[in-house]
Amino acid sequence: MSSNDVKNRKELSKVRVYGSSEVWERNKYNKWQFKKGIRVIGKVDINLSSMVLKANKKGYKTEFVEDVANLSKKTKNEIIDCFYDKTGKRTSKDVVYLVKE
Repeated sequence: MSSNDVKNRKELSKVRVYGSSEVWERNKYNKWQFKKGIRVIGKVDINLSSMVLKANKKGYKTEFVEDVANLSKKTKNEIIDCFYDKTGKRTSKDVVYLVKE
C-alpha cells in the first residue's frame, strides 16, 4: 500500500500511541482485558518494529495490519519516543498500541 492510499484509509488516519498500562485493565476474574471505550487498531512490538500487528486476546493468532512506513510522520515519531528516551537509550517498553480516537 503506498503512502497516498493511507490518507484515504480512515482506520489509520487519526491514531494515538499508548503504552500497555493505558490500554489493559483487569476484569472481575483478575484476567487482563482491553479497557472499555478504547478501540485498538494494532500494536507495534520492538522486536518487529517495521510492522503493525493486530492486538488480540491471549491465545489468538497475530495478523499483519499495516507497514509502519505507511503511517503518518507524527505517529512514527510518537512510536520512537515511546521506545527511546531523549538521550537515545531504550526504555523498558516493549509494545505500544495504536488507538483510534
